[in-house]
Amino acid sequence: MLGRENLLAQITRWNYGSDNRPCKELAGHLVPRKFTPLVRYVKSAYCGEFSTHGDYFTSSCQNGSINIYSVKDTTLRNEFSIYSNSFHFTIVDSKLSPDGNFIAYSSWSGTVHLVPFRSSHRTEISLMISETLAPYEFYRCAFSVSYSDDSRELAAGTNSGIICLYDLTRTVKVANIDYAHIADVNAVAFAKKTNHIIYSASDDGILKIWDRRILSESRPRPTSIFVGHIHGITSLDSKGDFRYIITNSKDQTIKLWDTRHPSCGTDKDVAERVVRTNSILWDYRHCRRAMLRQQTAGAAPQIRAEIREDLQRRRREMNKLQCKDASVATYQGHNVSGTLIRARFSPPFSTGQKYIYVGDSTGKVIIYDVDTTEVVADLAHHMDAVRDVSWHPYEPFIVTSSLDNIVGSLTYRSKRDYLRCVCTDLKCIRDDNDCRPSRDAAADPTGSATAVISESDSTDSNGGSIIFEDDYMEDYPDE
Repeated sequence: MLGRENLLAQITRWNYGSDNRPCKELAGHLVPRKFTPLVRYVKSAYCGEFSTHGDYFTSSCQNGSINIYSVKDTTLRNEFSIYSNSFHFTIVDSKLSPDGNFIAYSSWSGTVHLVPFRSSHRTEISLMISETLAPYEFYRCAFSVSYSDDSRELAAGTNSGIICLYDLTRTVKVANIDYAHIADVNAVAFAKKTNHIIYSASDDGILKIWDRRILSESRPRPTSIFVGHIHGITSLDSKGDFRYIITNSKDQTIKLWDTRHPSCGTDKDVAERVVRTNSILWDYRHCRRAMLRQQTAGAAPQIRAEIREDLQRRRREMNKLQCKDASVATYQGHNVSGTLIRARFSPPFSTGQKYIYVGDSTGKVIIYDVDTTEVVADLAHHMDAVRDVSWHPYEPFIVTSSLDNIVGSLTYRSKRDYLRCVCTDLKCIRDDNDCRPSRDAAADPTGSATAVISESDSTDSNGGSIIFEDDYMEDYPDE
């Protein structure tokens, strides 16, 4: 591992060198493209994320299990699983603390749960979202949980617009930011290397920054707000330099924000009205769009005129909001519907954070170039939405979590893989099509052979199975 880290560190330094052209070509080859299914669950995979040092991978399933895998090269080995006794519908979010001592997870219940990671006696600790709720009341939910860098505090964003802050050394709630947003808080995160700065994003389409040192709990006000999305925000990620943040939205865009250039406080009302209207017109969960023709069909002329006037007013407000867009860049090309899909910066160690990668409702993983906003890779391998994606902090290795019950990996494809491809079209190399090696085509010319096999000792403790593809894929050293 040390040799690989030194190589990737050298590549990262080259990426900022004077001769930029060969650096981009070298880093571009490390974009993971080769797909391999790793784990098949009995229900949908909702969350999946690498630990801080990349030695563990935490995966959550809709059946209420949280599965911990050790990472070796590009494979996952199941270490143990945690089964929630109080989950409803699914595990909404789960996080392993940076120090590796606790796992926090949330579900459709009135509590956030802490589970010891290294202890053999994994007794859950329940942290109440609201003191007025019983633990079993499931109409309150924490859609997002996040640790501080020192693992001493935990933040939770709830579906009631409240941000809860917990002290983990005493396992008590220390603060509430009431009415932080007027809609569900879908994403919350601490700034890097500090416990004072908190980022939050919501279904109201607004990104907010909070400074606890000047925060009044009776009348909480953010230090900065950022408007520009015309629909709710599903996730956020910080670059870690106190400057740049990305947000993924239901308006099918990712926006890059510079914290030094916030929006005006008066823009908040316009943004909330536009987002509230769009949320009524389009339900991202079921992809239902209220069509104007259906509204006006059979209506009286006066009613049709009122509808057209209302539509024109909404368009004027949307144009007004777009003029107030404070984002630095906008990335388009992925689909967000059905679930809260997450987007992240690529890791700094191996890529210099030059990419943004995101899941997709059609089963894709999309990778954007931060500077040019162009799509670097469009990888379609799943049959249902890819809700979460996580890039290994040191290796060119991405793990995808999809609603088709599959947890898969994207790894760097070497030149030798292309040379063994059956396809004779040279465009196959450029488009990165998936083709089987020639030896399998010769052994089974009809193409009826099963590519994926499960070994007898590959059963996962959560009822799923770990998948191996050694029958038709071999690991070659990167060239």
